[in-house]
Amino acid sequence: MPDSDLRLDLVYNPSGAFLPGDQASMEKDFKKALMEDFGIQFHNLFAITNLPIARFLDYLIASENYEDYMYQLVEAYNPAAVANVMCTNTLSISWDGYLYDCDFNQMLELPVNSKVKHISEYNEDLLEGRNIVISQHCYGCTAGAGSSCQGSVA
Repeated sequence: MPDSDLRLDLVYNPSGAFLPGDQASMEKDFKKALMEDFGIQFHNLFAITNLPIARFLDYLIASENYEDYMYQLVEAYNPAAVANVMCTNTLSISWDGYLYDCDFNQMLELPVNSKVKHISEYNEDLLEGRNIVISQHCYGCTAGAGSSCQGSVA
């Protein structure tokens, strides 16, 4: 990598109803192709699984892929990925200060399960002991190599 203060990371998520490939292999392939074709270097590739929410959920339903995709996610469940998903070490805060276990729960309006609901009431001890709010979309973060804001987690 050239000496520079600018950091370039790429994010990849599949364009269909399937799980991403191996992050390390794809990073190697992307680095080679982008260098050969465009002279572009980057630091990291983060492979992220599409979660069945918002526009992707609409796509899955419209294309009649919802049940098959959910089956893929459930069948690919990896308990080793659970330890490193976003909700275990990060909070998401909405523009108006409300707390969520992750960005996806924020999109779905599923607030933290804690006495502390707003950043103005922040109490690390109470938040650490909370039960994380989970739903069907959570299988996306724990399928295969797992997925979080920094790509694969297992």
